[in-house]
Amino acid sequence: MWIGIGVLLFGGLLVIANLTRILGFDREWARATPSIFNYLARNFMPYTYLGLGLVLVGLSPQLIVTDPPELVSALGGILALLGIPIGLISLVHWPLFLSPPWYRRWYRRGGRMGNNAPLWEPGERR
Repeated sequence: MWIGIGVLLFGGLLVIANLTRILGFDREWARATPSIFNYLARNFMPYTYLGLGLVLVGLSPQLIVTDPPELVSALGGILALLGIPIGLISLVHWPLFLSPPWYRRWYRRGGRMGNNAPLWEPGERR
């Protein structure tokens, strides 16, 4: 039971932290310097960790109780099945059209990993 609660908390933390990054509250990740896992001009790591967090949150009801209610089990399965393709696709490539609007605008302005292109447009609220 305690392992399941820890998995739920860790997965929830991954989901919340990476949703705030993807939604644009923390944009510094977009121009982080390239690592050995990023071999293209764009950074996909928040999507990878979001997928992992969704899988962990989805699997946690099975770890907390032996026989969870059907609705909880179904929602957990949906989250896990949603997180798997997000995590796997983002390991290789994340399509630009699936990125949030602020990221697409930044990329079209010349934003790449490791450069100093401004993350905020002039007049955009921070």
